[in-house]
Amino acid sequence: MDALKLPLEDLLYLRLGHFFDQLHGRKVPDLYRVLTDQVDRAVLRQAVERCDGQLGLAAEFLDVDRNTLSRKLRRLKLVPKR
Repeated sequence: MDALKLPLEDLLYLRLGHFFDQLHGRKVPDLYRVLTDQVDRAVLRQAVERCDGQLGLAAEFLDVDRNTLSRKLRRLKLVPKR
C-alpha cells in the first residue's frame, strides 16, 4: 500500500487506528477535543508556514476570517514565526 496515493481521509483513518490501538482500551479525557485540536494544529501550522507567517494570506488560503484564524492560533498556543 503506497500511503502517498491514499486520500487524506484514509491516511487519517489508518493513523487513528494505530493511535487507538496504542491506548489499549485506556480512556483519554475529552478525546474528541484532543483529536480535533491536533488536526487543527496541523492544518494551521501548514497554512501559516506556507504563507510565511502572514496571517492574512493564511486566512485567505484556508477561506476563514483572519480573526477566526488568530483566535484559533491563540487557543492552540501556536505563534507564527516571522
